[in-house]
Parts: sequence; structure tokens; C-alpha cells
Amino acid sequence: MTKQFKILIIAALLFHGVGLFVLPKLPFLFSSDTMELMKYSGHGARINPTHPIIYALYLLPYPALIAMYFFQNWGRYLLLAYIVVLLLGSFVLGASISGPPDTFVNFAAVLLDGAILGLAFFSPLKDSFARPSSG
Repeated sequence: MTKQFKILIIAALLFHGVGLFVLPKLPFLFSSDTMELMKYSGHGARINPTHPIIYALYLLPYPALIAMYFFQNWGRYLLLAYIVVLLLGSFVLGASISGPPDTFVNFAAVLLDGAILGLAFFSPLKDSFARPSSG
């Protein structure tokens, strides 16, 4: 089960990386209509969704997933905090508008995060996080 868990973590890292760093550099993947609509992403926000602190929150899954790969207990709590921030952020960050490739990649990343959290907290793997790391 450990090998499959690590595969999920690697897949989540890849999807998060593609969604945050690669897709914004590939505008040709989006139709002109989609690009126009995406300009309105964040409409109705109560806080500035482009503030560097908000952007930094999107970096939380990377250290969390890397820590979880090595079964560091704090990693699973950091990933849980990231998901909670995403959920609560939906109330203050305005409308989220994205195109088909972006929607697919981000949806897959969140599903993988959920599977990883489920395994980290509710499967026999949870005991791997509880013991102190040796080394």
C-alpha cells in the first residue's frame, strides 16, 4: 500500500505543478472566448485574489506532499490546512473561471489530494505518520 500511496503523491505533485506553473504559460490551449471569460476570474472577491500572500497559499501542497512522501506527520496536517483554505477561500475569492484544460488538471489534483488525505488519516497508513522518523 505504501508504493501506491507514493504514486498518488507523485501524481498529485505533477497535477499541481502543471496547473500552477505550466498551463498559464500555454495560452494556446484555451479558446479566445475562454481567455476572455478568464479575465473575470475573481469577480466579486472580498479580498484581492492576486495578492502575493494568496498566491503563496497555492504553494502549500508542495511541501505538504513532499513531507507526506517521507511520512512526516506535519505534512498531512499542512495538506489538510490547504484543503480547508481552498474550501473557505471559495467564499471570499470571487468567481473561479477557468478553461477545460485548467479545470481538468485542477479537479484531478483536488481528487488526488482527497484520496491522499483519506489514506493518511483513515487507513492503516496513518500509523506510518504517527511514529517518529528514524534517521
